[in-house]
Amino acid sequence: MSEDSDRYNSIVHPSKGVFKAKGSKFYGYLFHCEHEASFKNQLDYIKAQEPSARHFCWAYRVQPEAPIERSSDDGEPAHTAGTPILRALLGHELVNVACVVVRYFGGTKLGVPGLIEAYGSAANEAICDNKIETYYLTIQLILRFSYDQLSFVERIVKQAELHVVEREQGVSLRYTIEVVQSQYEVIKDQFEKNHHITLLPNG
Repeated sequence: MSEDSDRYNSIVHPSKGVFKAKGSKFYGYLFHCEHEASFKNQLDYIKAQEPSARHFCWAYRVQPEAPIERSSDDGEPAHTAGTPILRALLGHELVNVACVVVRYFGGTKLGVPGLIEAYGSAANEAICDNKIETYYLTIQLILRFSYDQLSFVERIVKQAELHVVEREQGVSLRYTIEVVQSQYEVIKDQFEKNHHITLLPNG
């Protein structure tokens, strides 16, 4: 696996975008989401907060390794709502993210081009009001070793710029380390070559 395939973009916090057209109001709710169950819970919450809205159109992308994409027009003409919302997420290469655009009808029909613009713009406004960061797919490596191996372990941690999630001290030392997936086998091999270090099962 290459380092590029370890990287993915996601958002930092929930955000909201607003777009208005011919009396209709479109509110885009953007939030972190890692699986379908989480999305449904947040969709239900938004529906409870916006009980008089006419449409709740949405799209999400989850699972960075092999993204799953879903969208819904929720009663709007086909591909005029969910598709432009999904296109906004794709345009920023976002994963583990969902966007629900709530519409309050203003009495004037917007037509297919108008709907596509409105739903896409509400989603993009929510994205622009957020912060996009790059994240990495990682695997945890758990080590147990004696104190005389500490300098060796810390040297590898520093050279490879590894993140130590937890350091436990007792009769021996136990480190839980996060390793980027593409580097995992190489880092694991470095530790395995030292017979004074024990690799513990993860989970």
